Amino acid sequence: MNGSRFTVAVSLLLGPLITAPVSASTMATLRPQALQCLQAGQDAACRSALLVAETLQRRAAARNAFPCQTLLLGLQADLIMQQLGEGRGDQAVADVGATSRGCAGL
Repeated sequence: MNGSRFTVAVSLLLGPLITAPVSASTMATLRPQALQCLQAGQDAACRSALLVAETLQRRAAARNAFPCQTLLLGLQADLIMQQLGEGRGDQAVADVGATSRGCAGL
């Protein structure tokens, strides 16, 4: 699935939740929310992390930071799978760290 199709899928999934752009979206904001989602299964943290990740992946695309964008798209998939009850456990948690390293400075 290419990035634009994934973006459309995320937009359809989260459309009712998006009321305004996420401000101050940084990896420092995303990391704790993503971990809370993946480790504790908190649905509100998953929704929040998805919104921040979407903002960051769009920013990465605009900067032509395609490796970072790819990592963020993978993390978004992990978050969605967690919401669906099909989480990837330790591998998804490891993906948060890889995304933080691969998107440093975003």
